[in-house]
Amino acid sequence: MKKLVFIFVSALFYSVSIVAQDDSLLEYVHLFPNCVDNEESTIYGGTYGEYPPEIEDAIFPGGGFVKMSQYIYTNTEMQPAYTGEINENGDSLLVTGIVRVEFVVDRCGKVGRVRVVESVSELQDAEALRIVEGFPIFKPASLKDYRVKIAYIAPVYFSKKVMPRKAPEIDYDSYYYW
Repeated sequence: MKKLVFIFVSALFYSVSIVAQDDSLLEYVHLFPNCVDNEESTIYGGTYGEYPPEIEDAIFPGGGFVKMSQYIYTNTEMQPAYTGEINENGDSLLVTGIVRVEFVVDRCGKVGRVRVVESVSELQDAEALRIVEGFPIFKPASLKDYRVKIAYIAPVYFSKKVMPRKAPEIDYDSYYYW
């Protein structure tokens, strides 16, 4: 009985921690409700120009750039872009590399103007764009207490050399039952 209670409490704790983790991505959603940033203004950083030392960076919800790297890693799906080469096990090798994606965080904290700066392949570029376009709302950057637009370049790594093999599906209809 104690074992059953322990398993139930563990499962409950695990599910609460997952919900709390997802809630951290919504940290800045209510910061500027109904905010629309349609005005043209200076974009700092990235390939757009200067990056003043007194600027306060935009903050990714839940922990800044470390949390952003974790978000990219957990949301990256393998893309079947093959090199045409085969390894010693007979597996086709995948294209590996880093796609660098530039994006702008506007004064409302929303991500926009997403583009690939350094390409690997069409499939991986599209996957990197999908990830960055799906970023949650940031806390906007500020310069002298005014919210400003800022550009960043995020690396999206594709480092798996082979596509993982799926276990063969079992056809339960072909089994004989006694």
